[in-house]
Amino acid sequence: MHTHPGAPRWVGPAVAVGSVAVGSALIAAWNPGDDGQVLCTSQAAFGVDCPFCGGMRCVNALVRGDLLGAADHNVLLAVALPLVALGLVVWLWRSWQGRPTPVPWPADARRSLALGAVVVVALIGFTVLRNVGGPAWVEWLHSSTYLG
Repeated sequence: MHTHPGAPRWVGPAVAVGSVAVGSALIAAWNPGDDGQVLCTSQAAFGVDCPFCGGMRCVNALVRGDLLGAADHNVLLAVALPLVALGLVVWLWRSWQGRPTPVPWPADARRSLALGAVVVVALIGFTVLRNVGGPAWVEWLHSSTYLG
């Protein structure tokens, strides 16, 4: 993240953390609940859940401390978002202390491509699983399962 040349190192991470906090608070205030309104383009156009369907309801549930509700909306995001938030806080803390923060993505091109391929395959697999019928654990992956 580029900041003004004379700005302290912690300004960029502080802006990132603040943006995530404000965005999460707005989603919590808006409360994109289970009122039946389709918010996802893939759900509205094709009737299928994309890997991020249920994401705003997941964020809303996470902000309210409802971990099971968040996982019910989108288990992938319910696991990933707290880890991303923790990473942002670590980035801010280390920048505040003037310490470098290790980048979680490999700088080596070969490893970066391999990790990117793993992420894409995982997202495709998650998308397929959450759109097929089957046992209860597969049905639970659908974004529309939550009724509470």
